[in-house]
Amino acid sequence: MKYFFISIILIMLPFSNIWSSTIIVDINGTGDYTTIQEGIDNSQDGDIVLVYPGTYYENIDYIGKNITVASKYYTTGDETYIKNTIIDGNNNGSCVVVKDGGDEATICGFTLQHGSGYDDGYDEYGGGIFICIEPINIFNVHNCIICNNYAGTGGGIFVNDCFEFNISDTRIINNFAHIAGGGFDKGNDDVDVNFSSQDLCDIYMNYSPLGSDIYNHSGNMTVYVDTFTVEEPDGFYAYSREDNVTIIANNHKIEQVNNDIYVSPNGNNSNSGLYWNVAYKNIYYALIKIKSDSLRPKTIYVDEGTYSPSETGEFYGIGCKDYISIVGAGKECTILDAEKSATTIQFNGTADNLIKDCTISNGMGNYAGGIGICDYSDFILENSIVKHNNCVSGVAQIYLHNHNNVILKNVDIISAEDRNSEDLYAGSNTSLMVYDCKFMGNNTSRNRSTFGACDFVNNTTPVFINTTISNYRGSISSGIAMLWSYASMYLINCTIVDNKNCSEGTIRLVDDSHITMINIILRNEPDTEIWFSPIGNPCSASIEYCNIEGGIDAINTNNNGTLYWGDGNIDEDPLFVGGDLFSYELTPQSPCVDAGTPDTTGLHLPATDLAGNPRIFNGRIDIGAYECQDTVSIDQPDTSFIHNLYLFQNTPNPFTNETEILFITADYTRVEDYSLSIYNTKGQLIRRFDGRTNEFWVKTKIVWDGTDEQGRQVAPGTYLYKLEYNGQAIVRKMVKVK
Repeated sequence: MKYFFISIILIMLPFSNIWSSTIIVDINGTGDYTTIQEGIDNSQDGDIVLVYPGTYYENIDYIGKNITVASKYYTTGDETYIKNTIIDGNNNGSCVVVKDGGDEATICGFTLQHGSGYDDGYDEYGGGIFICIEPINIFNVHNCIICNNYAGTGGGIFVNDCFEFNISDTRIINNFAHIAGGGFDKGNDDVDVNFSSQDLCDIYMNYSPLGSDIYNHSGNMTVYVDTFTVEEPDGFYAYSREDNVTIIANNHKIEQVNNDIYVSPNGNNSNSGLYWNVAYKNIYYALIKIKSDSLRPKTIYVDEGTYSPSETGEFYGIGCKDYISIVGAGKECTILDAEKSATTIQFNGTADNLIKDCTISNGMGNYAGGIGICDYSDFILENSIVKHNNCVSGVAQIYLHNHNNVILKNVDIISAEDRNSEDLYAGSNTSLMVYDCKFMGNNTSRNRSTFGACDFVNNTTPVFINTTISNYRGSISSGIAMLWSYASMYLINCTIVDNKNCSEGTIRLVDDSHITMINIILRNEPDTEIWFSPIGNPCSASIEYCNIEGGIDAINTNNNGTLYWGDGNIDEDPLFVGGDLFSYELTPQSPCVDAGTPDTTGLHLPATDLAGNPRIFNGRIDIGAYECQDTVSIDQPDTSFIHNLYLFQNTPNPFTNETEILFITADYTRVEDYSLSIYNTKGQLIRRFDGRTNEFWVKTKIVWDGTDEQGRQVAPGTYLYKLEYNGQAIVRKMVKVK
């Protein structure tokens, strides 16, 4: 009977608790081993690896074992052991790695610091704790401090493959990452992250441009904490792709500043930040502190100086919140230097952001080097320099993902010498305006990409005005590539020259792409300036008053599209002033002087050219980005053509099934009340489109499917479309064909 009773106990108790043993690790040599990893390597399932106080410079790996690794807090309950028993990753990987499966493992009673993440060859994950690759069933984190760690994703903790992750009485503070500063990614829906509602954690003062404290990729997550960073966390602090993270906190660490904030290299993050003499030292800290909303937008003013990881301890990438501007002291005075540590600027889904008067430099990221703007962001970059940024596999300087509204105004984009990708990319359904900008390539054998300077895809409608693109190399296209379906571009008074080495044209149109060019200088190598893809849906190009090397013969339609070769086009040496490599001003003898379109009514241009001179001189606009200022002339500049909006020629034109009508406001503000009316040649109203205040952005696109107000297809023929806005009206013609 006695033996039968023992047998029942053996069956009921977990196997790991029967023959478990305690392995002592002491850095001073009094235990079984002097390193934690040795203790793990020599443990069996169910063992406790008990670690005595000290700083262990290690990156421990559980190697699939079902064990508990704990400090003496585990056996004594003395919290001093938590601070005195340290796993220091020594910036050489994650402090703790769990990647080889297992049933259940635990870490208890440690400080985890200075981890730099698990490197999978693409990014670094989980500075403090990394749980991924082969899932473990259950992993527990109890009574730890996870601080001062860094990673690409998950500064404190990264969990992606774990069926149940339990955390209690743990402090996650002062960790940094490009995504999920405090921790988590949880891209796997099967991961169940459980915060104890009794033994509460603290999560505060972490930083990331995307989810400073918490990032939840998928599934639901409820975060119970005693102390969080702020009282009312928004997506900057707790980001969730599906709005499925809930923060329940008893207290908050800091009071947000509902005011403008000042940052200086001579500042201190313990200051109030409210004036220059009490400025903060770091931009990232100002972002953690500042508060704004649509009725009270705020500005972070950044003093002159260089803000870098080595000089000021700045952390990159710099993120943003809704309705926040970051304004420097001047485009060459305030230098944001990422020192190749990360993408310099990273925004995601934020509203009405402005960066102005600074240099954005030396970024290095996977998808974007200089500026990475993710989905549904409103962003303006003004009076700035973007230079010498690079990337691993994305876009070197400016990457605009999908569904963004972006303005680049008076921006110099200067390539890195070893650039291997485009300097500007705009993804699907992105609205982009570029004016008074310079794209400057290096034109070296190391500075080349597939598509040269710019790359635009699905349903993008970029507008370039008063802009130069020069000295780029590209294996397929060297200046502008329009890829995939239905991208439309408008070029007005631009100079695109000295770009080389492309096989399919300076400008490449693919699959229902369309381009309108007015007053453009286009002179590059080799002979093809505009190339239509021979496969896919037809493309189109409308060209008038342009100086194109090779003339109409430089456009290769490949019998797959329509070329409208309008009035005023020439093929002559533009006679640039020269000197500086990127100096494309016109001499008074240039054939481009006073050769632009004579119909300037409603032509949407800034009041000045790229050099800041009056945009019209001698009564007629010049071709290109610069207006020749002939000092001999006594004529005054004529700016009467500058109106509050510009109505573009519809694209395509002629059209069969549908056409796009685009207009933009000259003051680059949101479009308010307007009406677009379509008439037949008898003056009869066919269709009317009305817009209301704040419904539309700077640029507005109307697609007409060729139907009247009753939805009936109209007959082929000529139609007029009239735009009325702010007491003004503009009329253009379009043609519908069978």
